[in-house]
Amino acid sequence: MATKKQYFLSPIGTFNYPWLDKPSVWKDSARDGKGGSVPALPLDINARYSVNLNIVKKVFEASDFKKDIDKVWKLAQEQYKGRYDETREPYSKDDDGNYVLKPSCRAAFMNKESGKVSPMAPTLKDCDSRDITEFIKNEDISVASGSVGRVKVTTYVGEPSKSRQTGKMMLSMKLDLKMAQFKRLDRYE
Repeated sequence: MATKKQYFLSPIGTFNYPWLDKPSVWKDSARDGKGGSVPALPLDINARYSVNLNIVKKVFEASDFKKDIDKVWKLAQEQYKGRYDETREPYSKDDDGNYVLKPSCRAAFMNKESGKVSPMAPTLKDCDSRDITEFIKNEDISVASGSVGRVKVTTYVGEPSKSRQTGKMMLSMKLDLKMAQFKRLDRYE
């Protein structure tokens, strides 16, 4: 039985650590050996597009987005009941009590049969829903932290798996980034 993919549109928040215009990969040697994200090529199958979206507590808690994500999360917890020891919520809170979403997506996908690599970049839109992905690439704009907007995501809940940190079986929900829409786009200079 096929199921229709559901898309969820977040409330407006502030983008932090945005890798929306270029993908990134983790390098242990970055930041003088402390490790960190560095720019990657758009067709790097190990790279990801990602962003942290901080949303004011009152706005997030009143949103349909939270209600819908919570409903999917509750169903997943019921489906895998008894098969996990701990959970990783689909969102977290920052030190100020505001909510943080961390959606991401692969930069590229390789077809195992043909070996062809296809890009999987999220669509970037302005406040009027016009696609500005090519404009941002052509103008070589780097999206800066502090930009304001929202994201469109799908959800993914895989089988419970062993946590590297605790060794316990963990159930987690990932938010797969499909689109970022800017209310205000700040450029990183």
